[in-house]
Order: sequence, then structure tokens, then C-alpha cells
Amino acid sequence: MKVHRLKCWSAPFRAMQLGLKRFELRKNDRNYQVGDVLELTEFDPETGDCFDWCVPVRVFVTYITPGGQFGLPEDMVVMSVAPLPQERP
Repeated sequence: MKVHRLKCWSAPFRAMQLGLKRFELRKNDRNYQVGDVLELTEFDPETGDCFDWCVPVRVFVTYITPGGQFGLPEDMVVMSVAPLPQERP
């Protein structure tokens, strides 16, 4: 299991934060695997600002559709994600 720290544009970040978005479409430049954790930080592509004050959204990868299928480019991947169980102190 790897933890991938990723920037995420504001609209998809908020949808993930609210639990409305349960997938992530990415270039597969990190060899994503089922069981990996995605730590998403809100990012504004227009200003280049990363909102470090915002609590990252952490999800784990439950399923992967690799590129080259269903019209998805070879270098892309669609990951189904689920919230991490609450971590206990």
C-alpha cells in the first residue's frame, strides 16, 4: 500500500469531501494499485495555490479500470475510491 499525495481542483475536491464523488481519473504515472491511499489537497489551477490550511481528503482505492479499455487512453486510469475508516487516536 502506498500513500499518494495529490492536488485536486476545487470542484472535484469538494464533491469528494461531501462523499458525492467516488472515483478519481488520473494519468497512471504512479502505478496506482488497489489498496493504495489517495490524499487529496484542494488546488486552484488558475492561481497555482494549494490550500494547505484545508484538511486533505483521504480515500482508499477499491477498484481500478486501466487505460486501453472502454475508450480510456492507455496512460490513464479510473480508480473507484471509498472513505478511509475513521482512525482512532
